[in-house]
Amino acid sequence: MRNAAQRKEVRKYEKISAERELARINFVVAAMSTVAGRTYFHELLARCHIFSDPFTGEALLEAYSKGERNIGLSIYLDIVTNCPDYFVMMMKEATIQEQTYDRRTEPSDGEFSGESDTDGGDQGSE
Repeated sequence: MRNAAQRKEVRKYEKISAERELARINFVVAAMSTVAGRTYFHELLARCHIFSDPFTGEALLEAYSKGERNIGLSIYLDIVTNCPDYFVMMMKEATIQEQTYDRRTEPSDGEFSGESDTDGGDQGSE
């Protein structure tokens, strides 16, 4: 049997739960509206194996990784449900950042290629 007092308590906790969920959603949307927030969430999702398969073949390590992934999927769901445009923007920014980093770390012509300096132009004077 339920009495009126229990229903009031249930409604009270439902209201608190709804307020917390709204606060969480507002936080995610606010954070994703900034470059720093999108960078943070992209790095977090990457650490949670959202963009890769956590399969390793080792049961315990894989179970641990899948636990991390489960948390990441929850965050991912909040993002794509409540601010999908910011998610797309985040992915574009991450791609541009990765391409820029790759260009900076690629050897330039002649660098690390084993070519020798034939004219001695950068060797200094003798």
